[in-house]
Amino acid sequence: MNTFKQKSLYAVVAGLSALGATGAAQAVSVNASGLGQALIYPYYTVRDTKVGEAYNSLLSVVNSTASAKAVKVRFLEGKNSREVLDFNLYLSAKDVWVAAVIPTAEGAAIVTPDYSCTDGVVSMDDANPTHFVNYAYTGAYDDPANDDLDRTREGYVEIIEMGTMWGYAAGLVTHKAGTPRVPANCDYVRLLAAQGNLEYYITSLSGGLFGT
Repeated sequence: MNTFKQKSLYAVVAGLSALGATGAAQAVSVNASGLGQALIYPYYTVRDTKVGEAYNSLLSVVNSTASAKAVKVRFLEGKNSREVLDFNLYLSAKDVWVAAVIPTAEGAAIVTPDYSCTDGVVSMDDANPTHFVNYAYTGAYDDPANDDLDRTREGYVEIIEMGTMWGYAAGLVTHKAGTPRVPANCDYVRLLAAQGNLEYYITSLSGGLFGT
């Protein structure tokens, strides 16, 4: 049974797929060009169709700028907007990152064929995807809705720019001559983050994100 109110994806994406913040104390506004610092993907689902076949939801985000970027990716379930997965994504200049939300026996998971760096790690193995979790609505965070992983099967996605990257860290996440980054580079990026040193290499927002 569907629990999330389904809207026209075309209508919502046309108005909300790219939001541009004009300043820390100013209102967020829709960017007419479809580029911005924050993206809202209003609906994902892996629920079954009427004939019993599960949907997959495919996601992409594009960095249209000539600079590397750090962005936050958040998946929220559809009943009470509780977070079911989040990670940081580091995009090379002119980079495109893609992923698929797929069904599991209990809920939903994500898998990517993409080599762009993430923290935490997003699986590249279809047979062992990164599973969505229910930590934000169980235990001390329990709410009146059901607390099983079925809630993760539908919801929405937010992608929010954290800043432009420069220097050593930007070099680690940058693809060279169209060649995907070296996997070990992402380990160094995660180490910088764990040490609290990555923020030194992240500067002001510059927008230029769009997605589908």
